[in-house]
Amino acid sequence: MVGLRARLIATLVVVLVLAFVLLLVGVNFGLRSDVKSLASASAEGGSNALAGAVASRVEQIRSLILQASAQPSLAQALRRRDVNALRSSASDTAITGNLSFVVVTDTAGKVLAGSRASAGSLAKDGVVASALAGTLIGGPELLGARELVTLGVTNAAPALALVTASPVTVNGAAIGMVYGGQILDATTKFVDDVSHLTGGQAGIAVNGALVATSLATKGGVKQTGLAVADTGVVQNRATFSGRQKVDGIDYYVMIAPLAAYDGQVIAAYWFGIPFAQFEAVVNHTLGQIVLWGAVGLVFALVAGTYSASRIGRAIILRSEEVNESAQELKVLVVGGEVSGDHVVRTRATLEEIRSIVTAGPDGGTRVEHLRDLAHQAVDDVVVIDTLTAELSGRMRDAANRVERLSEVARALDELVAGARPSRN
Repeated sequence: MVGLRARLIATLVVVLVLAFVLLLVGVNFGLRSDVKSLASASAEGGSNALAGAVASRVEQIRSLILQASAQPSLAQALRRRDVNALRSSASDTAITGNLSFVVVTDTAGKVLAGSRASAGSLAKDGVVASALAGTLIGGPELLGARELVTLGVTNAAPALALVTASPVTVNGAAIGMVYGGQILDATTKFVDDVSHLTGGQAGIAVNGALVATSLATKGGVKQTGLAVADTGVVQNRATFSGRQKVDGIDYYVMIAPLAAYDGQVIAAYWFGIPFAQFEAVVNHTLGQIVLWGAVGLVFALVAGTYSASRIGRAIILRSEEVNESAQELKVLVVGGEVSGDHVVRTRATLEEIRSIVTAGPDGGTRVEHLRDLAHQAVDDVVVIDTLTAELSGRMRDAANRVERLSEVARALDELVAGARPSRN
């Protein structure tokens, strides 16, 4: 039979282990939920940073083109149709603003000169048409093959560009237009800047493929053209956040719509953080909990074993006292049984004497028989008297033992319940 001490220790171990397992399960779920929230917030922050970088770059280009269109020398060259001067002005603006192209057109949208070998008409371009109508406009735009050829750009169509067009005016009348911008491709620097500042990977996708990105191969080659499903962001004009595997790496991504100057969604912002770093946080935290939890279990087991041992020893001492009292009570019971036997015998002897006396005298035989009975009765009385004296002392001791048993019972109750029981 398993002892109380062993059962106490086993119960303690089971309770501690069960509590520790439940703690691990709860912490695991809680951590993963918090980590997912952290990943979502980080991805959203990176996506916002990327959108802010695009907006900032658009504003820079707008300012550059506006300054270029306000130069008196450009207006004079336009009025003279001085192609060389126009080409020089366009090249200076492109170099100063690190732009992919800058062109100067007449009021019909025909390209007169540019920073590249440009020729053709841009009259059908929405940004150019707005500028020719006297409105400064700019923002992201998808350039088709015809526009790229006209601008002298060799990028594959469609190409996403940040553009601005500004009219050149003299005395309030437009005499031409300056149109320039930056094509987003492998050379786009602000994407790398966002990646370095946020610790994630940034990119801009057109038709489900990255056209500008901070992702690069081990050799440092930018992974433009890499497919990243936009999960309906462009079609539905909705933001997506969640896990996505790109080039064999699991990322937590935020994909947001990128709108053109006219509000039409033409591309998507893509920002991802390797999910492994969040998993590493969870695994490290759980590992620390397991380690220190195991140490705590060992200490709790040692302390519990010591406490259970003390309880066991206290119960053993109380049990010994109860056993001693029980033995004393057993002696009383046996003495009472012996005394009772002698009382019965004495009663039988006295009843026989009474019957003989009642029958009257019958010679010497009766007298002899009465003498024997009297001796027997005296012997029994002596025994009874001796036993009575012994039992009297035993009873006094028994009373003390009973009181002691009461104290032992109260002590055991206090030991088990942890507090002195009520006497009500």
